[in-house]
This record gives sequence, structure tokens and C-alpha cells, in this order.
Amino acid sequence: MGTQPSRGRLVDAAGATDTANETTHGITHENDVVLGPEAWAEALTKLYGPVSASAVQEKPFRAMLRARELGAVRVSAVHCPAAELRDAGPCDGRAARYHLALVLVGELALEQAGRTAWARSGGLVLLDTGRQFRMRLVAPWNTVVTAHLSRSLPDLAPEVLGRLTARELSGREQLAAMAAGFLARLARDTTPYRPCDEVRLGAMVTELVRMLTDHGLGDEAQAPAEHALVMLRRIQRYVLHHLGDSRLTPDRVAAAHHISTRYLHRLFQRQGLTVAAWIKAQRLERCRRDLTDPRLRHLPVHVIAARWGFDRAADFSRAFRVAYGVTPTGLRAGACEPTAGVRSLTTNSARNANDEHASPQHTHR
Repeated sequence: MGTQPSRGRLVDAAGATDTANETTHGITHENDVVLGPEAWAEALTKLYGPVSASAVQEKPFRAMLRARELGAVRVSAVHCPAAELRDAGPCDGRAARYHLALVLVGELALEQAGRTAWARSGGLVLLDTGRQFRMRLVAPWNTVVTAHLSRSLPDLAPEVLGRLTARELSGREQLAAMAAGFLARLARDTTPYRPCDEVRLGAMVTELVRMLTDHGLGDEAQAPAEHALVMLRRIQRYVLHHLGDSRLTPDRVAAAHHISTRYLHRLFQRQGLTVAAWIKAQRLERCRRDLTDPRLRHLPVHVIAARWGFDRAADFSRAFRVAYGVTPTGLRAGACEPTAGVRSLTTNSARNANDEHASPQHTHR
């Protein structure tokens, strides 16, 4: 048995065939019964990494667990009797590392990093499964919704996030209440969203958690410059590898790195750039190189433009002339040398990524 997330719906996290028609805090459970702590631990391992589970009471254990996949984020809803979870080994990289748990019904106690956080109805706690932990669900019956995030959170180092793990983030404060309400609605929602909308919803969850960590850390949440620069360079390498894809947009770039579009723009703004302008500058520079490459003279101008993500020849010609002071045809004919144009965006070592990562669209359009 194991969690099998699927698009657009909450699904049986354990593959069980038993049927339950209980409603807990607005969450209807159907066909998602897990029998026995061993089966429950096996299902949870898909979400948390290796865990062990034990029941507090000796009577037959019956829990309900569902999970929904939203891009790089998963949201799970669990309804279970009193039980205990512990880490059972290092994460293998397939499960998320950070987990924001919202208690809807019951009580949760999380022990990690030498401290214990208690969360009751409306309470939020952050768990890092990259470190040892013990989680106890204390009440006779407990309902918990959890956002299982990616392996990292944007521009926050694990040692910084470690200051927030096993600390309750009160769901009664305005920002935390907003996050709690959003997670609770996601747990109840069975709308079959389009894949692109699922990615956006996942990015919204990540951004909400990021806002909570900012609030909880205060000035500590300001990312060291080196972390932001590492992230920026990683993003630039990704962009260069996908330059030939005309569908490459800031939203897609952000989703590919499990960050919000707003944060993506902020990373580029720190370098005095905008995302769209930088992408266009890289594409124009590759087109300029191809147009002056004797080995590619057999390719028409519009084909070279399409190789680097320009769908409309007229738009490409205008942008090229603005950037270089010469038309693409004029440059190829050797009528004049290009002027500085966008070179300032492609030669500054702090703003440029490695050229060898750039990939054109090889399919002629």
C-alpha cells in the first residue's frame, strides 16, 4: 500500500478498499480507510519519508488518509485515533522535507530540536523530517491537514528554518489564520483543476508558508546574499537551457523552482534586472551569434529566431534592431557592426549564466 496522488481530486492514500462515510470538520472521507498502524506508517512514508507508527490504545486501529498533489506540493488530510509517529531513517529525497501541519480537531504534540510544540484546533506547527522527530496525536480522534513542501523553502537555509520547527504558529493571528483557512479549504476541495492551476495552487501554498516563516523569524528571515545569488544562478541556468521554448514565462520558471513569481522577480530586481528583459536579452544574443556564424548561413532568419523562442518574425526583427541598431538581415549581410545594445546584460559576470547551458529549439517551425 502507498500514497498515490493524482490530479484534481483527493485520493485514497493507502489503496484501501474499505468505505467510510464519516465527516470531520467538513472533510468527507470515502474509500480511504487505513487499517493498522503498520499500513498507516507505510502510507505516511510516501509523504514524510521513513516513519514508524504506533497506536496508543490496543483496540483495532482505523485511520483515514488522503493526499492531493498540487505541482511540487502535496496536501494531505488525516483522521485518526491517538497515535505516535517517529522518524525511521534518513529521507531518500523522494519525500518532502518541510511539513506545515494544521490541527482541525484534537491535539498534536511535536518533539524536535530539544523542544515540544503543542497545537490544538486551529494551531499550526512546522516539522522538518530531515531531523529526528516524535509526533503524538493525543486526542481520542484527531483531524490534521498538512502541506508537504519541497525539499527546501526559497532562500531560507535549513539552519534558519530550524529555529521555527517544533514551535506553534498560532492560527488565531491574522496571517496564520489566513494560511489555516486556505489549507482547510484545500483539504475539503475536490475540484478537478487543470495541471497549470494545480501548480499555481501549490505555489500559493509555498508562498503562504514563506510568509509565515518571515513573520516568525522577523529580521532573521532576510536571506543572506549568497543564498539569493545561488538561487538566481540556478534559475539562470534553467532559463538558458530552455531558451528555445517560446512558452517560457516567469510563471513557468517560478513553478519549476517551487517559488512564487513575486519572489522570482525580486531575485532579478536585486541585480537590477527584470525577468522578461533578461530572457529576451539572452535570446537576442544567441540569435546574433547564429546570424554571424558562417556554418548557419543556410538557415533563414526566421528559423534562427524560432530556434531561440521567437514565434513572430516581425517582433523579433523589431527587438533585434532596438537592441543592436541593425536588422537581422543587415547584420548577416555584414552591412555594419552591431552597437552595444543589450550586451551590458549578457557580459556582466554578476548577471550572466554559463553559455554552455543555453539550448536552442532545434525543431524548425
